[in-house]
Amino acid sequence: MYLVYLKGEIQLLLIDKYAYNNRLVNSNPFIKSLIVLIALSVSIITKNYYINLVFFMMMMFLTVVVAGIHIDKYLRILLIPMTFLLISLVTILISISKVDLFLWSMEFFDYYIGVTENSINEVMLLTTRVFASISSTFFLALTTPLNHIIKVFKKIRIPDFVIELMVLIYRFIFVFLEESQEIYNGQEMKFGYSNLKNSYNSISLLIRSLFTRLILRYKDMLIVLECKLYDGEFKTGD
Repeated sequence: MYLVYLKGEIQLLLIDKYAYNNRLVNSNPFIKSLIVLIALSVSIITKNYYINLVFFMMMMFLTVVVAGIHIDKYLRILLIPMTFLLISLVTILISISKVDLFLWSMEFFDYYIGVTENSINEVMLLTTRVFASISSTFFLALTTPLNHIIKVFKKIRIPDFVIELMVLIYRFIFVFLEESQEIYNGQEMKFGYSNLKNSYNSISLLIRSLFTRLILRYKDMLIVLECKLYDGEFKTGD
C-alpha cells in the first residue's frame, strides 16, 4: 500500500518540477488552456476511437517533443492513473448471465462468465477516451506553473475563494508529502518496515505523527500569511 502512495508522491513531485522546467513554460497559458479544453471536450463528446487516439498522440507529442519532457518520465507519470484504469476496465469487460451470449465464456454453476462484443466496444471507447483526457490534462499540468493557471482563472472570473482554496490545497499536498516522507525515512532507518508487524505499527505511528505535524505546519503558515498582510487574495505577479 505504501509503495502505491510513494509512487503517487514521486508523480506529484515530477509534475511540479516539470511545470517550471520545460520549453513551453513561458508560452501563453490561455492558449494552452484553450487547447486542453478543446481536446477534453472532443474526447468526452465523441464516440470515435480514432479521434480519441489522435488527440492522445497529439497531446503526447506536444508534451514530450515540443515541451521537452523525457519520454521515460512521462510514461512513469502515466503509470498510476493507468493502473486504476486497468482495474476499472476488468469490471466493465467481464459480464455474468444465465444465458450464454458471450464471444468467450466459462460456465460457473448455472451462470456464464465472459466477454461480449458490446463490452469490448465499451472498453475500447473508455480506454481511448481516458487516454486522450489524461494526456490533455497532463499537458497542462506539466507545462504550466500554478501561478499561470491562476492568471487564467482570474481572467475568466473564477471566484476568488475558489482560487484561494485551490492554492491552499495545492500547497498542503506538498506539505503532506514532505512531512510523511521525512517520517517514513526516519522509520526506515530504524527498520520500521522490516516485517509485516513492524510495518503496521510504523504506519499507525506515521499517521498519528503526520496529523500532529500538519497541524503545526498549518499554524506556521497562518502566522506567515498574517505577517505578509494576506487579505484573501493570492497575487500572481501582474
